[in-house]
Amino acid sequence: MNTPKFGRANKSRVIMIVMIVVVIVLLAIPGLLLYLNESKKRKNIDFIPTPLPTQKVEMLTATPTPTVGAIATQTASKTPTPTPTPTTKPFVIPTNTPTPVVIRVAEGVEKVPVHFRSAVSELVEQTKEKVELWGGREASNPDISIAVYTYPAITSVVFDCTASGFEGVHREAYNFDTETGARLTVNEIFHETYLAILKERLQTYAPEKDKVFENTSFITYDEAYRTSDYEQFYFDETKVVFIFGYGTLMDLLHEEFTYEADMSEARAFMIRDLNGYTVGSRIRMNLDPDKPMIALTYNSGPYEPVETRLIEMFTRYNAKATFFAIGSRIDSSKSAKNSLKLLAEAGHEIGSTTYSSKSFKSEDCDKEQFWTEINKNNLSIANAVGYAPLYIRMAKGRDRLDYMAKHMPMPMINWSVDPKDWSDGIINASKSTAEKVTAKAEEVAGIVEKNAKDGQVVLLASLYDSTAEATELILERLSKEGYQFVTLSELFYYRGVTPENGRVTAATTSQNKINKDYSK
Repeated sequence: MNTPKFGRANKSRVIMIVMIVVVIVLLAIPGLLLYLNESKKRKNIDFIPTPLPTQKVEMLTATPTPTVGAIATQTASKTPTPTPTPTTKPFVIPTNTPTPVVIRVAEGVEKVPVHFRSAVSELVEQTKEKVELWGGREASNPDISIAVYTYPAITSVVFDCTASGFEGVHREAYNFDTETGARLTVNEIFHETYLAILKERLQTYAPEKDKVFENTSFITYDEAYRTSDYEQFYFDETKVVFIFGYGTLMDLLHEEFTYEADMSEARAFMIRDLNGYTVGSRIRMNLDPDKPMIALTYNSGPYEPVETRLIEMFTRYNAKATFFAIGSRIDSSKSAKNSLKLLAEAGHEIGSTTYSSKSFKSEDCDKEQFWTEINKNNLSIANAVGYAPLYIRMAKGRDRLDYMAKHMPMPMINWSVDPKDWSDGIINASKSTAEKVTAKAEEVAGIVEKNAKDGQVVLLASLYDSTAEATELILERLSKEGYQFVTLSELFYYRGVTPENGRVTAATTSQNKINKDYSK
């Protein structure tokens, strides 16, 4: 029997539909595999850049730097949970300096990278106007040569300007994001702790370099610096050069001078490395924001015998902590310096204090000593671990001075739980003190366990064997209750808190413990 025409047609349609479905499936498979692969990658990324402290202190007006993952200000009624966003620019300890691509042109901007060429053109015209203004009526026909130093993340553009009737060369420098072409400020490149260090050095360097500045108010310990004074700087092949002249507090008698900073030291205080990587702390992406978090913080170190034990414990419990290091211990003991390196390499956070653990109690404290203690400690830590600390804890928690609230270029961190492990704490335990160690450890752990609460910051000291044993008990008991042990940066990130420079944060459990301002 012959098949009806309409039957053959239906059969053809069915075959055609089946073929179309097969083709669609085959085309979809690569996309599905790619999606699954990307999902796997995202799960493997366990850190993102630390939210940067904002600056709201008068005379220290840092522009808040955009961070990955928006951080909302915590409210008393509800703690927001930010949605972490993975990044391809992870935590890094700066090592070798990358080599820049260098371009030099006598005149014009035709060789400047195209995506910020127009911005450079505008700055060229502004610089010519400054020279004419600075040089007075006799300055005319300004001429500018340009040098461009391009690193993977930052491009420095340097102008050398001369003019008829104008003696010498006027130099200006600007920095850009190499990838986007956006203009970068000093606060988007360096932590303000580095500007404080530079200011202290200029107290002696500036008068020696140029007697014009010998009696200026810029180089006094009582006066807060202006970050705008540090906007003129550039990275060349070997160093960082800061220019002080027109438009700064040193704009006197139309003179200027430069300060050359060591490249490796300066990179330790950068927010982003020259390669574009986040420098300093990191945040683990595999933490559960819905589970309670507690920050164990340790003072009085580094001390290798105890911290070696702590590193092993934290590794077993997938825990991280923050260690506030004393510079005099770092510089006087190879063992202590090595311990600090091991803590940093294990992913723990390193905080700062005063160099000799000195406590400042009054407004009329010795300002020179104050800044020396703070700056020297930050430098000691940076030299030891390769990057600068983000937070500071003043010795004995004495951070309520009006002077500190106005001048400190770092957030200050206190605590909400103090089990007093230092009282009758046991150092270098022996068989004869074993019972005392156990008793003290139980006492300390019991206080922490009793006061455990999401967002608490616990004060401990990494000097005592009894504290090491107490830490083991704390990790064991609270982990069973669902607690996650985190660094300060992790706690602040996941609980939506942004510590502010010169103010004190002691926990994330209530508003009155966040960014306390003691100057009012």
